[in-house]
Amino acid sequence: MIKPDDEIAFRTLDCGAHSLILRFGDVLVAGIFERFGVDPLEELIVSYDLPTFAEREAAAKAHIDALAIAHILNGWDLLPA
Repeated sequence: MIKPDDEIAFRTLDCGAHSLILRFGDVLVAGIFERFGVDPLEELIVSYDLPTFAEREAAAKAHIDALAIAHILNGWDLLPA
């Protein structure tokens, strides 16, 4: 089974939606799900066009941090791991 290197989950109390952000090495995967929904309302898969794995991984780490900060600033609640 593939396990993510980083994972962060959020919930909004407004509508009960959940957001899941995962990093697998140098790839970022994110999705927003309705309460009790199976398929994501929105999804994002990002890979980075940089020359080395280390640079791509650093870009993915920076992106997951930025997404987490944006969620918190927009009022999403961080869910415990």
